[in-house]
Amino acid sequence: MEDYRKAPIAPEMMGLLSFAEKVTRDASTVTRDDIARLRAAGFSDRAVLDAAHIAGFFCYMNRVVQALGADSRPAVSEQEKETTAAAIGTRAALQVE
Repeated sequence: MEDYRKAPIAPEMMGLLSFAEKVTRDASTVTRDDIARLRAAGFSDRAVLDAAHIAGFFCYMNRVVQALGADSRPAVSEQEKETTAAAIGTRAALQVE
């Protein structure tokens, strides 16, 4: 998925993902209103805390890996992506039948 904002997901989850994006991009912009909206959507304080932890930790680890040059995964070609997508689609189709 390239853009969660275009995904067919519940509005509540869309709000949680938007919060996670805000934490990722600039956590200092998160406001009490952001958290109040999540609570109003039915998320507990623990769920909000978990989302902030996950988004923050993911950013932290990416920065550490990038800073140390530790990301040694080779680039994936477009053909490899298409082959993988086709294989996954085939498996998914087989499971449905």
